[in-house]
Amino acid sequence: MSTSITSTTGAVNNPAITSKDVIEFRMANLAFEGMVSSRYRDEAKVGTTVRWGLVTTPNSGAARTKSEGNSGNDITYDANTEGSVTLTINTHQYSAFELEEFEKSLSIVDQASWYTKAAAYVVDLAVDDSLAGLPDNFSQIVGTLGVDLTDDDVRRAIQYLGDANAPRDGRFFGMAPATTNSMLGIDRYASSDFNRGGGANIIRGEFGTIYALRVVESTNIEGSNAAGHDNTIHQRDAIALGMRMAPRTRRFDDIQNLSEQVAISVIYGVIETRDDHGVFARGA
Repeated sequence: MSTSITSTTGAVNNPAITSKDVIEFRMANLAFEGMVSSRYRDEAKVGTTVRWGLVTTPNSGAARTKSEGNSGNDITYDANTEGSVTLTINTHQYSAFELEEFEKSLSIVDQASWYTKAAAYVVDLAVDDSLAGLPDNFSQIVGTLGVDLTDDDVRRAIQYLGDANAPRDGRFFGMAPATTNSMLGIDRYASSDFNRGGGANIIRGEFGTIYALRVVESTNIEGSNAAGHDNTIHQRDAIALGMRMAPRTRRFDDIQNLSEQVAISVIYGVIETRDDHGVFARGA
């Protein structure tokens, strides 16, 4: 009968070693704040709303012809056609944690730093999620839920933006990972001749730009549709973000509990500003 000491019988002498490295939780790519207009961030510092005017071109954009002579040839003054968009600062969100002094003293890793990083991500994710929900409301739609987007769908979406005179600068294609997968199966998108960035992008499975659309992939772009995946093709002025208070970190020492308390909060609002500058692109 064997009397050797095994890892089981000798376990009491085997200390648990904790690495200083930490395996981080996976963070989704926060894509939307970089794809929308944030020009109103500074204007949202006071009050609960930010309102700006929308002025259309006079006479539906058509210039009038002036006849010669003065008699009976007075010029016509067009009536103003104005509207407005109001962004409401109505969302106050936060993430907070409390780290006891005793636990902090036992750890060989900087727990406060790691948990602060995680809390900051949660707050940023909340803003991104609020923005990601707006493309579903675009009136212009291409594609079908449950069916892969096609090159025709993408070009049709670009036509919609062009028909609306959306600026060519600041156009984006926000796609879910499932759409990235299907697009890489389209020959021209997988060609280094077509994909800006060339062969390096193809090797990494990335798109640089498609038809002058800057491509951004994120799981946050996906909606709650069980039948397929959401994508967006839009010019940044289609959606606006206003912040009363950018993510702010507060730290307090709680004497009663001998702990460190950390809270990160943000105050903001989002709105769809120009419906015709965006296209809801549905896919598989």
